[in-house]
Amino acid sequence: MLKVFRKIRQQLITKNKFTQYLVYAIGEIALVMIGILLALQVNNWSSEQKSKKELRSILRTISYDLETDTTLTAEVITFYENHQKMSQLIIDKKVTVENYADCQRCGSLTTFVQSGALQKKGYELLKSFSNQHTIRKDSLLTDITQFYTLFLGTVKNSSDMLAADALQNFDNFKQRSWFVDFTQNKTNPEMIAYFAESEDYRKRVAAHSILAHGNYLALLRSYQLNATEILRLIKERLQEEDG
Repeated sequence: MLKVFRKIRQQLITKNKFTQYLVYAIGEIALVMIGILLALQVNNWSSEQKSKKELRSILRTISYDLETDTTLTAEVITFYENHQKMSQLIIDKKVTVENYADCQRCGSLTTFVQSGALQKKGYELLKSFSNQHTIRKDSLLTDITQFYTLFLGTVKNSSDMLAADALQNFDNFKQRSWFVDFTQNKTNPEMIAYFAESEDYRKRVAAHSILAHGNYLALLRSYQLNATEILRLIKERLQEEDG
């Protein structure tokens, strides 16, 4: 093709047909520009399709993370709802030495913590993707980013505070004469009296309850509600694009 163009150009120059040559030259440049533009268009289309495919994969990963987290969070919520009921028995002085056998788990209310780290693989992939690509305004991606920005740190901080308080209580129990029996789940009259009727333990339960139920449980319920909604939106987007 280039040889043909050169031959035509040479003929026009040889015959002194400058005007025709000029028109021809402009046409040749236009053809080259059109070719470049078409190539860029194809390249941009290919890059856009690749980006869309990568983003769909990321959304599926986030969806999997959320499904895992909402399942585990539901179990933790159930645990702390029961934990709250038992804690209230101690706070309301409804547990006595005589009926302690009906609430043997009441002795571990301030030392046992049920928690789990939230999955964030998908969110980290989304952040990396956003840093590498110019993304048009997308309400779903904005919602996902705001969701993880809000909950990742606050859930972890609340869990850490709960664990720190439990460890502090456990360290206190180490000083008690009945500590070894406590670790081996053995019956000890002095230990039962402490858990059932001491004001010290009642205060510890009340303080731990603020962290466990007022903070952590309330936060997990909010997380569960928002995570379920984000998961629904992601599944709707994937169904629209795949269907």
